[in-house]
Amino acid sequence: MVAAKDYYKVLGIDRKATPEQIKASFRKLARKYHPDTNKSDATAEKRFKEISEAYNVLSDSKKRSEYDNPASQFRNSAGPSAPNPFAGYGGGAGRAGERTEFDIGDFDLGEIFGDRFGGMFRGHGRPGSQTSGPPPPPPVFELPVELDIAEAMSGGKRIVRQDDGRQIEVSFPAGVTTGSKVRAGGHTFVVKLRADPLWRVEGRDVHGDVDVPDYTAALGGEVVAATPTGRISLTVPAGSHSGSVLRLRAKGVPALQDSKAGDLFLHLRVQVPENPSERQKKAYEDLRGASTEAPPA
Repeated sequence: MVAAKDYYKVLGIDRKATPEQIKASFRKLARKYHPDTNKSDATAEKRFKEISEAYNVLSDSKKRSEYDNPASQFRNSAGPSAPNPFAGYGGGAGRAGERTEFDIGDFDLGEIFGDRFGGMFRGHGRPGSQTSGPPPPPPVFELPVELDIAEAMSGGKRIVRQDDGRQIEVSFPAGVTTGSKVRAGGHTFVVKLRADPLWRVEGRDVHGDVDVPDYTAALGGEVVAATPTGRISLTVPAGSHSGSVLRLRAKGVPALQDSKAGDLFLHLRVQVPENPSERQKKAYEDLRGASTEAPPA
């Protein structure tokens, strides 16, 4: 299990909070720490990811139950379909050099899976139980691991504790996506991308939104846009409108093996001032007047 974070503390709520209270707290904090409204605050994006991670767990009744009582997922499950001990609820390693530690307390993989998975983590069979002839090949079990979109685009790591107490580091290369498989320590890990409130993945393409001031949309210009892996400078063509899409080729999920890199699609959302100044109002009046003038002969 990933080293525990206090998701209730992250969202600033009581452990007995209702789903409505969880949602309300998330919305409030998401607005406060959204990267697009905190462009000068380098910590806002990290804080926003922590908030999203906490909401992802606490808004899901099953995940919340397992988070509140992690050991129950092992007591109440059986067989290869048992809940995944590796996915955890931490955000993983979204940046180079970061590491996510798995902590399953007094359990080890042999105790949890030794009998259920046919001795996968302890060997095959027990002394005296084998019959004559060559032993059958060990069964292959695929264990799901959740990664976020940043990890899919930049690569991520997990630290897994084996039944003998040793730990292995599982590296997921940049370019993995839902369904990708990684072999490590004799095990097969199957990737599932975690849902993200800001980004949508379609195949290897990534879609997101970017806010653009109305004058930049009309006249064209540069804006700073957030992406899953950091901020970039973006050129907005003159005459753009809400719903316009800027396509950044090969900036989606990177290429991996025979798969080509996906594209990054940024959907423009034109913003107008909520409380325009007198000078802005005058400019808008001039614009309205200019718009009603007869075209030159």
